[in-house]
Amino acid sequence: MTTDRPQTSISRLREAVTIRVQATSLRAIARQVGMSPSGLDKFLAGGMPYQKSRRKLFDWLHRERNNLGADLTVDGIAAALGSLVRDLPPDTREHSINTLLGTLQDLYAMHTETAPGWLAEIVQKTADGSAFPEDEVPPSRPAAAEVAQA
Repeated sequence: MTTDRPQTSISRLREAVTIRVQATSLRAIARQVGMSPSGLDKFLAGGMPYQKSRRKLFDWLHRERNNLGADLTVDGIAAALGSLVRDLPPDTREHSINTLLGTLQDLYAMHTETAPGWLAEIVQKTADGSAFPEDEVPPSRPAAAEVAQA
C-alpha cells in the first residue's frame, strides 16, 4: 500500500505531540488525535501504541502539518515578515526576509521530514514579488509614492 504522506519516525512523532501538548493540554490533543488521555500519556512516556492508535497519531500529525489554521495565512505570514524587518534600512529588507525564510527552511529540514506547505508558498511568492501588496512598502523596493517624489 502506498501513501501520499511522508513517513515520520516514532521519535519525531512523539516530539511533535509533546510540543503540542505543552502548548495546549494532554486532554485537548488526545481529543484531536482520537485517543484516550491515558493512552496518549503512555505514548509520550515512551510506550509504543497499538497500530490503530499509531495510525491515528500519524493522521493527526498529517492534519496538523497541512492545516494553517484560521489565524495563519500566507498573506498574514508575509505581513508578519514585513513587520519584522520594517525598522531595517530599506535596502536590506529583501535580503533579511530571504534570510529569515532560509532559516525557517533549514530548521524544518533539521527537525522534520517535511516543511509545511505555507513555507514553500511564501518563499515562492517572495521570489516572484507577489508576497507584498502594491500599497505596502515591499522589502527592498521603494513604494510608488517614494518613486513619484524622487
